[in-house]
Amino acid sequence: MNNTLPYHITRPPRAIRKAKLDNIALVPASLLFQKGKYQTIANNLPGQGVLICQDKKKERITQILERVAAFFRQRGHFVRMLPYSLI
Repeated sequence: MNNTLPYHITRPPRAIRKAKLDNIALVPASLLFQKGKYQTIANNLPGQGVLICQDKKKERITQILERVAAFFRQRGHFVRMLPYSLI
């Protein structure tokens, strides 16, 4: 069975390939309207820092986010975890 896509995936432009990410912010979708607040916090992190906003009410998601934080820490990133209520 040959499933072809209706579009072609090409190599991204050189500018995008050479771009370096400053910081990463993992936030729930319910915080998208407060982008200015968490973006300021993320921009103040050291280079290649990771900001993770977690909700204390949901244990499963909290466990997953802790694993994600451990993953980034193992790879040398600075990780800041903030509770949802502080944003």
